[in-house]
Amino acid sequence: MMKERLLAVALTAAVLSTVVGCGHTKLKTYPSSEHFRNFLTLSIGDPAPDFQLRDIHGSAWRLSDSKGKVIALQFASATSPAFVSGLDDFQREVLSKYYMNPDILFVYVFSSEAHPELLSHEERRQIDRDKEQHRLKAASRYYYTLKFKDHGKFHVTGMIPAAQNVVILVDAPDDTVGNTYGYGRGGVTNPAFLIDKQGRVVAKALRVSDFLSPSGFVAGNLPMLAQSELE
Repeated sequence: MMKERLLAVALTAAVLSTVVGCGHTKLKTYPSSEHFRNFLTLSIGDPAPDFQLRDIHGSAWRLSDSKGKVIALQFASATSPAFVSGLDDFQREVLSKYYMNPDILFVYVFSSEAHPELLSHEERRQIDRDKEQHRLKAASRYYYTLKFKDHGKFHVTGMIPAAQNVVILVDAPDDTVGNTYGYGRGGVTNPAFLIDKQGRVVAKALRVSDFLSPSGFVAGNLPMLAQSELE
């Protein structure tokens, strides 16, 4: 058991080092975000708070414009171990089942960095100069054109594939949307929400990996929940 835990820690460190180029910098512990209560008070059945942000191509995207579709909303940070380590599982178990399905949207919002100490000195300076531009670059690194392998099967690993039902957004410099939904460094680690066709929250999780196993915030897993909303 101890060996398994040590291996898991080593793998997470390796993933972070590869993705953000940070080496072996120790993660800092941050106080809980004051906006954590927003996640707790956003109840199942409540209307999902509306918002408008720009995507990585510069186009405006509004949540309420997508009523009639099921939406899997995730808050992301390139320096969040929860986001980085859970992305492969999410894509294998969830996104791959609904890839290119026009009735469901996978929406990622890149907000404040979970662990800015993992960034280079120049990247931290860029945050000070232009926070939105830094987030745009961080989000863009996770967007790629899907490469098809033999027999029409596609391969995903650690990145978010480009597709008509995948939307990657950048939060406002003051974290307006992240704060509204409860995302915050030291508080909610990349919260995830499932929103039905009427724009109501039907499931939520502290982090997207909780959608793939039982948790105190999710009744069942995301594939089952999404399928029930699509039927």
